[in-house]
Amino acid sequence: MNRLFPAILVALLSTAVFAQDDVERIKPMVKGGRCSEAIAPLKKIYASSFRKIEGEKAAVMLTECYLREHKRAEAHDIASRFLEFHVKSAYRERMELARAIVDVENGSVFDGVESMLKVLSYSTNPAARTRAKDVVIQTLAASLLNAEQLQSLLEKYPVDRDVIGWLELQIGRECQNVKRYKAARYWYKKVLKSSNSESLQNTAKKGLSALEGLGAGLPTVLVLAPLSGDFAEFGAAAVQGTVLAYEQAGLKDKVNIRIQDTHADAAIALMRTQRAVNQDSVIAIVGPIMSAPATAVAAWLGANYQHVPMLTPTATDGGIAKLGPNIFQVNITMDILSQTIADFAIKCLDIREFGIMSPLGDFGSTMSEDFTRAVERRGGSVVAFRNYEEGRPDYKTEFNLLRDVRFNQENRRRNIARGADDLNSVNPRDRKAYLADSTVEIPGLFIPATNPADAGAMVSQAAFNKVSGTYLGTSGWYGRELLIQGKRLVEGSFFSVPDLDMDKGNSAYTNFVKNFKERWGVEPSEDKVSGLSFDAANIIFTTLDAISGKQDDMTHYINATKDFKGIYGDIKFRRGANANTKIVTVKKGKFEVVTTCEKQDLSKEKESKSKKKK
Repeated sequence: MNRLFPAILVALLSTAVFAQDDVERIKPMVKGGRCSEAIAPLKKIYASSFRKIEGEKAAVMLTECYLREHKRAEAHDIASRFLEFHVKSAYRERMELARAIVDVENGSVFDGVESMLKVLSYSTNPAARTRAKDVVIQTLAASLLNAEQLQSLLEKYPVDRDVIGWLELQIGRECQNVKRYKAARYWYKKVLKSSNSESLQNTAKKGLSALEGLGAGLPTVLVLAPLSGDFAEFGAAAVQGTVLAYEQAGLKDKVNIRIQDTHADAAIALMRTQRAVNQDSVIAIVGPIMSAPATAVAAWLGANYQHVPMLTPTATDGGIAKLGPNIFQVNITMDILSQTIADFAIKCLDIREFGIMSPLGDFGSTMSEDFTRAVERRGGSVVAFRNYEEGRPDYKTEFNLLRDVRFNQENRRRNIARGADDLNSVNPRDRKAYLADSTVEIPGLFIPATNPADAGAMVSQAAFNKVSGTYLGTSGWYGRELLIQGKRLVEGSFFSVPDLDMDKGNSAYTNFVKNFKERWGVEPSEDKVSGLSFDAANIIFTTLDAISGKQDDMTHYINATKDFKGIYGDIKFRRGANANTKIVTVKKGKFEVVTTCEKQDLSKEKESKSKKKK
């Protein structure tokens, strides 16, 4: 790559016109190619007059000489310092271009081309634009970028018709090289429509001719994940899990993996999905991993391409799987967790009235709303509700408000029982005594805490503030901190958790951790993103193998199979959502999975005692 741009480098400053100053006598050396002689005096001027116009000119010429002498580090250092200091210099475009050339020659081709395109987008200097365009096209022609990189540049910098034509042509070539024939045709046809260059059009026609009779090419699994922005770490984990599953399935040269950056944005995720489906033979989708992008993609895909299954590994918003028969949620959703504990409390604990103490924030709000709907659909009711802010040391006010609501309910019932005309009449003395000394019972108190420590603290606060009943929660409760904070007060509480949380000691998980570390050099993180993505991809590859490549049958097979082995435990799809949850209780200071219904056990116990008496 050292001699990739000889003609461009020679011409970089050939049209520069400097004022008559200290650097003028050195200029002929540079133009004559005698950079070895020019470097020493230029360095002196550069060092002594960097802030002045003479220093600017010396810096530009010195960078040019370093480029010619293949001293990349020196050229890059001067160009970078120049660009940082001389914000308004007339020579910025030249130094931007010089640094970009060094980036390309050092192997950072994408960054270098992007910098060149930036120059092309903002420069109003015809000579600078021409030079930048020439270097860009020469770099693109060298085929140093893959299709995804080229497409990313095309999206960001549609700055010149000739450059656009080259980008489209090279995308077509790269797609053709990896047997994405449908995509290659798409881009060659774009060149024919958008470019005026006869040379580019002829090349595109040759590409189309070479693709005759080759079909759509390799089937593609599309991976949608945020690879930039605040959630890039999660996106990288999702890609790592998916790629590991792909490599273990041995599908190289049989199935193509196409990874797209969603930026965790619903509109971008949808746009890139539509583009991929239009360009490639997409047979399945892993992702998106965030709920909002997953919802947008699922709505479009479920309405238009029901033969293409979409498996979102981690999206937890309820209802996404309902957007189409081809939409599947591998992670347990918040509504299923809420429904599971509500169902257990009503059917097995015979609770009909519930209070909710909900933490402020999206998690608490969503869990509380889902729990309320689940309770009401099963004939129960939420009789008291309060919000609280997590992390505070005292919640006396919140629990007093909850106690007050419950007192009013109980008082009305007493008035009903004694036939009072005014059901809301209250004896102030009774009210004061009740709220001061009595324990208020709410049969089921649901606390959707976000973490085990908070759950334990809230149970302790409830007991301290004399609010009794059966304490209920969801996945946020599961952790050793619950036992530490709640101590004996959490005995007999119940909460729903994904089965994913319960089985990390199985061989599938152990093997996954081992293989993941061997492949990527680190262990998978505790957030399960990589593991759930591995499972989602594995379901796709297992399905593809089971149906012997009949791609249109994939959605039907997943729906018909329903239960799949995952690294954390079984994945049980019910209407597209993983419903594999468990109820956990605390007994004698330890977590215990509830395997039978408490109500049924109590009935059998009473029946047994009755028979003994007879």
